[in-house]
Amino acid sequence: MKTPIFIYLVLLVQTLAIIGCASCSQNEEVAVNEDIKTKEPVEGMRIAWDYRSMQKIVPQDGRVLSWSGYPRLKRLKDQSLFVTYEAQGNVECVVSTDEGQTWTMPTILFEKQTQTNDQGQSTTVNMSNGELIELSDGTLLSACNYRPVEGGIVPFAIAVKRSTDKGQTWSEAQVIYEAETYFHDGCWEPSFLELPNGEVQVYFANEKPFTSSDEQNISMLRSHDKGITWDEQVVTVCFRAHHRDGMPVPVLLNDEIVVAIEDNVSGQFKPYTVRTTIQDNWSSPVLAQSSQRDRALTEAYPNQVYAGAPYLVPIPGGTVLSYQTTYQRGNNWELSTMEVAIGDAEGRNFSKQSRPFSVPLDREAKWNSVAMWDEQTVVAATSTSFNSPSCEVWIIKGHIIPSLSLQSANIQVDGSIDDDEWAALPIFVGHTSANQISSGLKRVGEHLVIAAKLDLDENANNQQAEVNFLVDAGNYCTEQAEKGLFKWVIQTDGSAHSFKGSKGSWIKQDFIGELKVSEKQPNIFEIELKIPFQILNWEEVSEFRFNTGIGYLNTEGEKVTEWMANSNGDASFSWCSVTLE
Repeated sequence: MKTPIFIYLVLLVQTLAIIGCASCSQNEEVAVNEDIKTKEPVEGMRIAWDYRSMQKIVPQDGRVLSWSGYPRLKRLKDQSLFVTYEAQGNVECVVSTDEGQTWTMPTILFEKQTQTNDQGQSTTVNMSNGELIELSDGTLLSACNYRPVEGGIVPFAIAVKRSTDKGQTWSEAQVIYEAETYFHDGCWEPSFLELPNGEVQVYFANEKPFTSSDEQNISMLRSHDKGITWDEQVVTVCFRAHHRDGMPVPVLLNDEIVVAIEDNVSGQFKPYTVRTTIQDNWSSPVLAQSSQRDRALTEAYPNQVYAGAPYLVPIPGGTVLSYQTTYQRGNNWELSTMEVAIGDAEGRNFSKQSRPFSVPLDREAKWNSVAMWDEQTVVAATSTSFNSPSCEVWIIKGHIIPSLSLQSANIQVDGSIDDDEWAALPIFVGHTSANQISSGLKRVGEHLVIAAKLDLDENANNQQAEVNFLVDAGNYCTEQAEKGLFKWVIQTDGSAHSFKGSKGSWIKQDFIGELKVSEKQPNIFEIELKIPFQILNWEEVSEFRFNTGIGYLNTEGEKVTEWMANSNGDASFSWCSVTLE
């Protein structure tokens, strides 16, 4: 007869061996081992970036561009994909109607101009910071920032165009706001929001009120007729005295308007959020000490680290924030790279950072954005030089790995992953190479069944490719391999090994479980592994942790293993939690 779980918890407290993780159950074997270290677990959804989905959007038309960037991608109601970006002083757009397989030739939305003032002085005015929204009635609005090349001649400005035929034709540009004529007193980075009552808002960074200082606020203008006309009254959204709130991106979250901004209170910009209720709708600005202003990241970066240019998007059950940062890259903000963090449904507590693109330290990935591709997928867009001397527009998809639960099913372990049995495999690994794996878990009676589809790069050396399944049977949340942790390593030829954790090492043991491996096509394998609950001691637990990884030889012939997003191979606190239903 097994000792009740509460006695194990008492033993844990009495030994004072470790600082327990509040959400982790502990059994006697683990609790009495003074060498075991636990840690607060990584919980909730993750984003797994898909190496194979990386795609250069601009240029694709044979042009040689010195720079293209500031990409913004939107999925329209007709399911087409619409991307705006800057190139050669213009704001251009491309459209895809086949899920990004092909894109139209570029169309200029806002063309650079030569403007002349009343004194006869002229300057080129570049078009920057293109943005897009599709309103509830199907109207498309696009905005941009007018940026004069020479100061003191014509004003920096925000302009808007409308389309009522899905972007086939556009109205003339309407200037809705003018700042001053010098760079240090300009206006910047427009972005849109539509409220449930139909009010349309344009947010932008604004230096015009501060001609005698280096301050900047976030301003907003309203339209009550779908962008045909705009109020003259400028609303101050937020302001921190003696600092520079910048680069706003608004979203609706429940009954709140939440705006991601960059805030340089620490010296270098960091991502913050400011918020108001839809009912209050910015009746007063969010100032420095307001409870409606929050640091976005749960763990603050050091003051000297730059993390600016935020972008925010809601996803099912949460939010995703992107920004560009110098963290662990040096002090030159021009060589920032794109980073993405996951927040809760209120737009708070952003963590589980990842970097969609692998960018060398002497290259950049900046002026980024994120968007929903579909209900299970996000997409990151960047202007990056990681693949060429000049910046190009690239995108990459990210699979949303949700919180997992172990559901009962009737499955035949035959090495054939039938859609009727499995439906979906929610865990994806495949960020660092074209090798990728999708996996899932089910309960079949008193057994755990793990399934995986392994899809190997047809151009690589895959002779030593393998799949790793790891289980923390008691939700112990350890920092290394310990008792109660199990690992299975499976080769594509069907050979396999089992291991159990012990004092930081994996100890080989007799193989446990029933295994089937099938090669469905060259380099594509389907795997099913059935494990009895008995060896996992699951009578007393309601939750366990799971990780999966793919091992292969890299281009240098070295064996590497890529693990699930935001996880470490041996540290079970970083693995996905799975609830037993």
